[in-house]
Amino acid sequence: MCARTAHPALIARASAASPTCSTASGSPARCSLTRCCPRRSSAPARSRAPTERHQLLALWHNRRRSILTSRQHLVNEAEYLLCELPLELREQLPDTKAVKPRLAALERRNRRRRYDAPTKLRLQLLDGYRTQIKALDLEEKQVVAQLDALVDQSGSTLGDLSGLSTRSVAELLVEVGDARRFTEGGFARFNASAPLPASTAEGPGEPVRHRYNPGGNRRVNAILHRMAVTQLRCEPRAQRIYANARANGHTKKEARRILKRHLSDVIYRRMIRDLAAADRASLPDQPLLAA
Repeated sequence: MCARTAHPALIARASAASPTCSTASGSPARCSLTRCCPRRSSAPARSRAPTERHQLLALWHNRRRSILTSRQHLVNEAEYLLCELPLELREQLPDTKAVKPRLAALERRNRRRRYDAPTKLRLQLLDGYRTQIKALDLEEKQVVAQLDALVDQSGSTLGDLSGLSTRSVAELLVEVGDARRFTEGGFARFNASAPLPASTAEGPGEPVRHRYNPGGNRRVNAILHRMAVTQLRCEPRAQRIYANARANGHTKKEARRILKRHLSDVIYRRMIRDLAAADRASLPDQPLLAA
């Protein structure tokens, strides 16, 4: 990544020459990447109010996030208490950093053995944490089953894309909502896959440098990152895009950002296509005209 500081006059000329894109609210905004909008979308900018299915999807998704947060807090507390146990107890536990196997092994301890008051309290707290973590695991499975059913009912085909699980599809549907409120470039700025210019006046043959974009919706950006990492392992087209970027002089991180920018367009077009299919399915059948 180039660390040179651009001259203000160069920045002004580059900004004046760059195209403008519409934001989600419809007002013009300067595009963060000159080629972030390779083509205009013909989809209408008007979006609809959230449907009942979308509200249910958001409620179950938020509940799953709460479960994950609560479970991680319990795991952290249990890990601290496990480290505070006496050495003779810790030697009986499996040699792993994972908390759940150690809690399961601790459940099989000799309960007739007497310990001092602090150790006894730690063991009681660990038993309670194990029970709560097990209950949260069971509840998460039930929530994921509800999310799977709602995603199937939505008719979304995002699950056909490599690197997107059902839970990722549900999170995309909740976070994005109606994709028709974006353009392709606007959606890329929304999920921060449109990089920011980092330098100007590169030498001949040098790639134009862009830096990491820390803004946007980080949850959607995380989905794009996991999708890019997965496709680099098993998707030839993603591997070809990454290899071409590396051949043009981009670093590994820059090449991965280029792939994420491409995947942002893929997701956007797939969501627009699903919405158009749902609109066609909701239209009443037109009667055939008599000859």
